[in-house]
Amino acid sequence: MSETLDISVVIPFKDKPELTIKAIETFRAYGPSVREVLLISNNSSKESLTKLSRLIEGLRNIKILEYNIPFNYQKINNWAISKSTGKFILMMNNDIELDENSNGLIEKMYYFAKDSAVGICGATLLYGDKKHIQHAGVFLHPEGMADHMYVKKKYSSAVNKAGTIEFPYDVQKNIKMTAVTGAFQLIEKSKFDSVNGFDERFIIGGGDVDLCIRLNKKGYQTWFIGGGYLIHKESMSRRFTPIPYSDFYYSYLSYINGYDVNVGDPFLPEITKKIIINGA
Repeated sequence: MSETLDISVVIPFKDKPELTIKAIETFRAYGPSVREVLLISNNSSKESLTKLSRLIEGLRNIKILEYNIPFNYQKINNWAISKSTGKFILMMNNDIELDENSNGLIEKMYYFAKDSAVGICGATLLYGDKKHIQHAGVFLHPEGMADHMYVKKKYSSAVNKAGTIEFPYDVQKNIKMTAVTGAFQLIEKSKFDSVNGFDERFIIGGGDVDLCIRLNKKGYQTWFIGGGYLIHKESMSRRFTPIPYSDFYYSYLSYINGYDVNVGDPFLPEITKKIIINGA
C-alpha cells in the first residue's frame, strides 16, 4: 500500500459538479494518497451541491465546505486552509486534471517542499489539448509586470529545444523561479502561515505571485518542479470575469517592493534581456 502524504488538497468551486468530480477522479487515479481533500463551495446552487455530494458519496477523506462570500480567491483559500489538518497544502483549481504523465509529480513536489529552504512548488500545466503549455513558471518583466513562461508554446518544443533563446530552461528539470501559478501550488502550512497567507486585498489575480514574492523575501525559495505535467482547463469553472484594476495595482506594488524593476526577473535574466532588446 502506498504512503499517505500529509497533504490537505484545497479545491474551491462554484457549481459545475462534473468538472470538480473529474478533478477528483483523475487525482485519485494518478495522484498520491493524501490526508484529505477539501472542496470549498463558493455560492454554488443547492442542485449543484446535492449532485456533487452524491458523486463523492463513499469516497474516503473528501468533504464539502461552504464559504458563501462574494468571490475572492485569496479569502476563500485562506479560510479553507484555516480549516485544513494536513501539514502541507496543495491549492488546486477544480479545472485541473491529472493523467498518466502526472504520475509521481505531486510526490516529487511534496518531498521537495519538505526542505526547510523551500517555500512553494509548482509544475507544468498544459491546455486541454495536452500539447500546448499554459504555465511553466512565472517571470517578472522590467517595470513591474509578471507573465507565465512558454504560454501557448508546444510542450514537445520546450523539451526538445531546451537551452535555446526561445526555451532557456528545460521543463523536465527543477528550476528555481520567482513564482508559480496559484492554480496548482504546494506549500508547507507553517510557511504559508509565516507570511499570513494570501493578501486578501487581491480579488482574482496576482495574489499567487505576491505570495511567492513575500515568501522569497522571507528567505524561502520558489521551485518549478519538472518532469510530467497536469492539464488546466483554464477558467471553465466560472464565466470570464475582468480582473479588477486594484489587482494590477497591488501586483505592481508587490513586484516593485520585491525586486529591482529596472533589472527584471533575477532568476531568468535571459528573458529580461530579450524583452529589453525587442521591446516586447
